[in-house]
Order: sequence, then C-alpha cells, then structure tokens
Amino acid sequence: MKKIKYFIIGILLLIVIVVITIVAINMKDRKENPEAYHYIDENTITEEGKELINYRKTLNPVNSPDDFFTVVSCVNQYLGVVNKASLQNMGQSDNEELINSFKINIYNLLDQEYIEKNNVTQDNVYDYVDDINQTVIFFVPLKMKSIASENEETTRYIVYGIEEDINNTYLGDLYIIVNRDNNNGTFSIEPILNGNYNSIDDISLESKVIQINKNENNTVSKVVASDEYVCRNYLDYYKKLILGRPDMAYELLNEEYKQKRFGTYEKFQQYINDNINDFKVSQLQQYMVNRNEEYNQYVCKDAYGRIYMFDSSKPMEVSVQLDTYTLETDAFKEQYEKGNNEVKVQMNVNKFILMINNQDYETAYNLLDENFKNNYFKTLDDFILYVRNKAYKYNDFEIKSFNANGNVYACGANLWDLTGGSYVDETKGTSGGYVYEWTFFVQLGEDKNFTISFEVDNNVIPG
Repeated sequence: MKKIKYFIIGILLLIVIVVITIVAINMKDRKENPEAYHYIDENTITEEGKELINYRKTLNPVNSPDDFFTVVSCVNQYLGVVNKASLQNMGQSDNEELINSFKINIYNLLDQEYIEKNNVTQDNVYDYVDDINQTVIFFVPLKMKSIASENEETTRYIVYGIEEDINNTYLGDLYIIVNRDNNNGTFSIEPILNGNYNSIDDISLESKVIQINKNENNTVSKVVASDEYVCRNYLDYYKKLILGRPDMAYELLNEEYKQKRFGTYEKFQQYINDNINDFKVSQLQQYMVNRNEEYNQYVCKDAYGRIYMFDSSKPMEVSVQLDTYTLETDAFKEQYEKGNNEVKVQMNVNKFILMINNQDYETAYNLLDENFKNNYFKTLDDFILYVRNKAYKYNDFEIKSFNANGNVYACGANLWDLTGGSYVDETKGTSGGYVYEWTFFVQLGEDKNFTISFEVDNNVIPG
C-alpha cells in the first residue's frame, strides 16, 4: 500500500516539475523574443498586442474559411436533428423509442446554460428549438461573427442566414449561436427563437469560457475549405439566393456591375425567370482563384458556361459579377492592348458570343453596326428571334478564317452546342450535333470600342 502511495506522490511531483519547466521555458522565450508575444519587454505589452486583445474581446467577422464552413456544418447538423420530418421520412413518426432518441440527440447539442435558463428537459426539448418540419431544409449562411474567451478556450459565433425548402422556397431568416470548445473539439447550440432582428449587428455576445461536455452528438466536424470547396459552396449558395431570395442575390451584385448590366431589379428578375430551369440544375464545372492583397476572386463556371465571379474579402462577404465582359478585367485590358488587330477582333467576337450565351441580347444588339441594324433588325425582338434560330442557347465556337478589308475584318466561325446535347432546347431538342456557320464583320474603334455585323441567312430572317 505504501509503495502505491509513494508511486502516486512521485507521479504528482513529476507533473509539477514538468508544468514548472514549461512555464519557465515560456517566460524565458517571451523574455528573449518579446515581439512574438506582443511584449516590449517582460511586462509591457505592445500596442499591437493591446489591439489583438481588444479584437478578441469584440465581435468581429470570421476571417477563416475553415472556421466559417466548420461552423456552418454545426448549424446544418443542428437543423437536421431538429427537423421533425426526419421521422416522417423514415415512416417512424409514431415510434416512441425513436422519437425519444431524437429528443436526446437534440438535447445533447444544446448549450448547458441555455438548458438551465429555460428549464429544458428531454421531454420538452422541441419547445425550445427551431420548429422545422420539411422534407429537406437548406441553410444559406450570409453573415457570421465571432468572439473568443480571453484564454481562447472558447469561441462563440453568431450566425445569420436564410432557410429554404426542397423547392428553394424561402422559409424564413435564422439567427443562431454556436459555441466551440477549442480544447475537446465539441460544440453547443443556443437557439434564438424570439428575437425580431433586422441585422446580425443587433445581437450582442459575451466573451466567456464555456466548457462543453463531450457526447456522441456534439463533436465538431472540421472543414478544410480548399479553393474548390469555397467555389462550390459560393456557387451553390448564390444559386439558392437566385431561386429563393432573388432580392438578396441582386443586393450582392457589384454595384457598378449591377447598374451597367441590369439597371433595375425588375430586369434582373426577368433574367432569372428566363433561365430559371438552368439555375436549378447549375453545378460547378470549372473554377480558378485570383488573389490580391484586398480580396480573393473566385471565378466559377457551370456546365452551361455561365460565369460567376465572387470578390471575397471574408467568407460570404462577396461582391458578385455574372460575366467577364460588363466590367472588363485588368487581364482582358492588358491582353487587348498588347494584341494585334486579329487578336482584338477575335476577343470582340468572343465577347459578342458570351453575350448571346448570357441571353444579354440587348447589349449584343447595341453593338450592331447602325446601318446593318436598320436593314435587317429594326427591333430587338427581330434580333433575338434570329439568334435563337441560328445558334444554340449556349454556344462554343471556333474561328475558322480571318481576312482584312480596309478597317473591316471578316471572321468566319463555327458555333456548336457548348453543353454537348445535355441542355434540352424547347424547339431544337437535345441533338446538339449541328454546327452553325457564321461570318462576322468587325470594325474596331477607339478605346476597345467596336461595331459588329454578320452575314445574314435569309432563310432565318424574321418575316
């Protein structure tokens, strides 16, 4: 017995020695390298250090995509478990044992202080969580702020977003608090059920340590947000906004782009209505990321060749553009200025076809040579009808010939179905195999301006 006692005492002494050694090494390191710890000397903190401490004590936007999407996964886990339709989908809505199991799962996700404050039990738990009864529930996160405890053991997040059903019908706004225990990798939820908030900024959050007991339901599933992951989710979220809250999608557009491309919300709505079925099935096909000091630009392309550009300084703090031609990029300007006339003509033809693919017929119509327009397409509707009969909705193309005649450049091109037949055209079906031959005539102007006309197929001319 004495041996066991001495053994325990020895272990405790060893632990004390190790702790003292670690503290001493830390203090020595801080003394020798105070800048790394934001200290001027052993006892005086730098202004940068003070700012860092104050920052951590204040609610601030979440900067890390990993943290942002990890917290979103916690919210989705909560929404999935409180969704009453889950039992109905399983055909088990009367199974008391399974119902109790769901109640336990919900209870295990709730914050302990929230439980005590509201006298939540496993029996009444559904009365204190969000009331959801949908076959599928989609959550679109729009804003997120966080505050850390002083010792950084706990990080608390306030999250705002919208909920949609399986048909992308808008169900309502969601404000919710997620707590993360950074020591044991767990999380807890504080539902916000009775607040009439207009903004995430209306909600305050206290910096404090919250110890979360680990259970089988509350482990954080950490997300490593690669560029592809961010692009895929940005495109998916924006698509859901287009379908469920087009007003919010409109507000996220780059302000200059919004005015130049659409001008009014009604015109944006018409654009959505004209392409609603395509947006429903839109998925990421290709992506690239352009980085600069102020923001990352996530460029996404779907199967229809549609471009979505997200300029993002922080997760979901985005400025959106839906094409590359309305506001010309620096890369486009540089390539255009360095290119010879053949390159410039081909870039302008590409721009014209991109407008057709985007159903931006009005902008394309405004590029037509005035005499050509008056002779063949006196109205925008005439032009639209011709293009729809002489091209696919989504076109890929190849330049086949190039000739110069004075200041007019003739450019032969073949147009074919960009989707390879996957897009179902109401009038042309799904064959996608036919190649349309076009001959464009381009006249270059000053400062990247140009006019365009083309050889008209009299068999397609509107009657």
